[in-house]
Amino acid sequence: MTDKNQEKFLAETMRRGFTLVELLVVVAILGILGAIGLQGVTKHIENTRKTAAKTAVDNIRGAVTSYMIGEKKSTPPSDLKVVIEVKGDEDPYLEGGEGALVDPWDNDYRIEVKGKRFVVISNGPDGSPNTEDDIRSDKIEKTNNR
Repeated sequence: MTDKNQEKFLAETMRRGFTLVELLVVVAILGILGAIGLQGVTKHIENTRKTAAKTAVDNIRGAVTSYMIGEKKSTPPSDLKVVIEVKGDEDPYLEGGEGALVDPWDNDYRIEVKGKRFVVISNGPDGSPNTEDDIRSDKIEKTNNR
């Protein structure tokens, strides 16, 4: 190769690569897109947790009602653990053991009893009782399918 050919080859080779600025722009764009995607996924996960908690609160409420009927109790229990207890060869009123009484944020579901009425509650995402984000069995919207 002559010097002119080598210079031409080097010039073409250098034109085929990316500059540092171009690479940084691509990395920045990918970072922005990743952050937007992560935000959407995080929001979706939180909505899924809320839906799971609503379903569990409704299921626990049903199990407490079944417990009261099955055990001929006129007042609700003060402790939810009675619905997961196994007596003899009978099935528990709520399947899943201790895990069935833990919400998606790793807090225990709780029951508030007022006379013969009761409410099953998850403390929600913040984990604090009696706040706006609590998920309560008396606040769950019922669908027409029930």
